[in-house]
Amino acid sequence: MKTEIDKMMKSLSGEEVHSLLKQVLLRIDIFETTGYPEKQLITDLLDLKKRISKIHGLRANPRKEYEKQTVRKVHITFDESSGGALRFALRNNLKADGEKVIAFPDKFSRGPVWKLHTKEGLNYRKDWLYYHINLDDKYFDEYEEKFNKIREQIEAIPTHIPITIWFGDNAHEQTGLLFALYLLQQAPNPTFLINATSEYHRTFPGKCIAGYPLSTSEISSDKLAAIYQRTTTEEVDSVKRTDLGNEWNSLSSSRKKLRIWQNGQIDAVPEDLLDDFIIESLRNIHKERGNGDFVKSARLIGEVIGHSTHVVGDGFIEYRVRQLIINGILDLKSVPKAMRCYEVKLRSS
Repeated sequence: MKTEIDKMMKSLSGEEVHSLLKQVLLRIDIFETTGYPEKQLITDLLDLKKRISKIHGLRANPRKEYEKQTVRKVHITFDESSGGALRFALRNNLKADGEKVIAFPDKFSRGPVWKLHTKEGLNYRKDWLYYHINLDDKYFDEYEEKFNKIREQIEAIPTHIPITIWFGDNAHEQTGLLFALYLLQQAPNPTFLINATSEYHRTFPGKCIAGYPLSTSEISSDKLAAIYQRTTTEEVDSVKRTDLGNEWNSLSSSRKKLRIWQNGQIDAVPEDLLDDFIIESLRNIHKERGNGDFVKSARLIGEVIGHSTHVVGDGFIEYRVRQLIINGILDLKSVPKAMRCYEVKLRSS
């Protein structure tokens, strides 16, 4: 029984676990504070278990969901945050039934994408992330399985169902876009693209802020709903599919570990490209404080993320902070087992 429960829990996203736990706690609270019958509480909890079991069954066999003809459109996003926001927009804001969201659980701007469409490339990427990015063991234990499940979900989409891919003007989502189109290169599905960051500015011209949003994940569900309603999309034709497929072939032939978005294209760059910006950000913090004392690593990383125009994730910035410590540019206080656990300062010359 424990093994089956573990499998069911693994098939859920973080957002789904949070939602189900909230429902359990709400029912227990109602039971403790009102006349809510104990029998009804047990019935409700059993219903929740059935829902989890159903989700697990669909994900264990991706084709089952389509065979039941419950899906009429599929959306693809490139992180669980934007995937969750889009699911909420479709379900709650737009009341759109039959629209499924598939979300890649990764950050494609960091780490190698060399031959990522192969098992060899996926293992190469996983190994690099394991030895360079501070993530918990569970993330790596599930990494390959989750990645392959996403591929299986995409490959299981029946050929008549239209697909919409959401992305933004950043290297993470643009790389994800190329990868997704590579996986779909033999699929005849009508495929549409929504550049969410670009469409945000077109849809909300009076609310534009320079440098915002950098990615789809920064856009709220109600704004995503409005973008979806107001955006006129054109189907990706065979010529564009071929061009983008060639771009993926070129990008995935490189072993570089960092990609940035500049001049309207993805550039594979040296992984230390942002080091000077990190150092300058630390200088600015020292200047604001009027001293060169130690600064929480998380504070520095937040400063870099908040002022950078590149979507690379806090894990990659933290990796570069540790490299600056190793290279003797920063001094370290405490053990760098996680970004909240240690402090840094510029080494005195």
